[in-house]
Amino acid sequence: MKKILSKILILLISFFCFYTQVDAAEILQVSSSSVLLIGDHNRTYTVKLACTEISPDLEEKSVNWLKKKLPRHTKVNLKPKGSVDGVLVAKVIPFDSNIDITEAYINEGLAINKC
Repeated sequence: MKKILSKILILLISFFCFYTQVDAAEILQVSSSSVLLIGDHNRTYTVKLACTEISPDLEEKSVNWLKKKLPRHTKVNLKPKGSVDGVLVAKVIPFDSNIDITEAYINEGLAINKC
């Protein structure tokens, strides 16, 4: 009986020790046509979209398009490509589409591929 109770106790302890909820990164704000504020309920990151160059005359249209595609609290995956002046440069992929937002941006004609 003692052996069974100890096994159950070990199982319960290991379940609670190894169970941790991982929160995905989510969009908090679209700061500009190529800069996002992203958080994971623990930290916030300023993220610049990788491989994009936005024409100044398309800035407002690009921001509106980006806000439509990435509304607040959209869950995203980040694929870091580096950093510039403390800002993370990354590819941003929404969970619901699995398509890099940079590719969609370029296909929409709002950005130029820099890579």
